[in-house]
Amino acid sequence: MKKFNINDSIYIQITKEGWDHLRLTVGLDYIKHCIKPYEVIIDNCVWFKLQAHSVFELLPINFGGQPTYSTNIMFDEKDLK
Repeated sequence: MKKFNINDSIYIQITKEGWDHLRLTVGLDYIKHCIKPYEVIIDNCVWFKLQAHSVFELLPINFGGQPTYSTNIMFDEKDLK
């Protein structure tokens, strides 16, 4: 078993519901300055590299609702201890 520190980054794909949630909760300036700069293209798909704890705070998992980010996430293997 390995540990992952939530201060390390994960790669997520934000859904339409996620963008809607972010516009309502943090606003466009935050999105522009704190999320969009961390956009990366991996295998021709858009991902965002953000600290795990930030993702959990900004985009909570809505049980029974629409997910705010794809259920597949990625992380750098070097971050596993």
